[in-house]
Amino acid sequence: MEITTIQGSTASMYQQPKSVDQVQQPQPEQQPIVAREAEIGSSAALQAYKQQGLERSAVGDTVQIKSTVTLKNLDTVKAIEQMHARLNDLVKGVRQTNEELNRAVDQVSQMQGSLMTIVKNYPPYPIESMERRDLLMSYMSLRKEIENLMVPAPPQPVYDKVKSMWAAMFAQNGQIQASAVPPLENGSSDKQVQATSDLLGRTIQQLSDLSTDVTQALVQS
Repeated sequence: MEITTIQGSTASMYQQPKSVDQVQQPQPEQQPIVAREAEIGSSAALQAYKQQGLERSAVGDTVQIKSTVTLKNLDTVKAIEQMHARLNDLVKGVRQTNEELNRAVDQVSQMQGSLMTIVKNYPPYPIESMERRDLLMSYMSLRKEIENLMVPAPPQPVYDKVKSMWAAMFAQNGQIQASAVPPLENGSSDKQVQATSDLLGRTIQQLSDLSTDVTQALVQS
């Protein structure tokens, strides 16, 4: 009988265990790789932190810019509000001036109307005529009213633009100049009546021109 030798089995059975030195150790080149990975991770974290800081800084800058813009807009609105308040005061003052100028024109027109009735009557009224006297009395009564009329000067800077015209028509207290509405008496001649009527016509025109100039000065302010 042949005996078959089992190779390998016997060898494996009697194979000596490996020593500790023979156990597979980490390759020397693997350790630097781990270190580099740790370094890369640390660098990435640092970059992320820096980026977060930059983003916070950018947000802060944006908020500051927006705050500056809103403050500037608020200042603009306040300036417009002040401008409107100033303009409203000017308009109010000019309106009061024009209202009184209009009253003055109406009264002077009535005064001239009384005189024109005398001048245009044909045949002329006799000096002693009662109708003529009544018309002259009406003139003198209207003259007293207009002497008591106080026309307020327009506000600055409108007044500066019409100062010379204003001084020619009104005293400092706002009374119309006496020379603009001369007095007459019951015994005034027709020639005096005619001359006064012509002068009143010029006064009406000057008052109207003054009102126009005051209004234009307001528009240009």
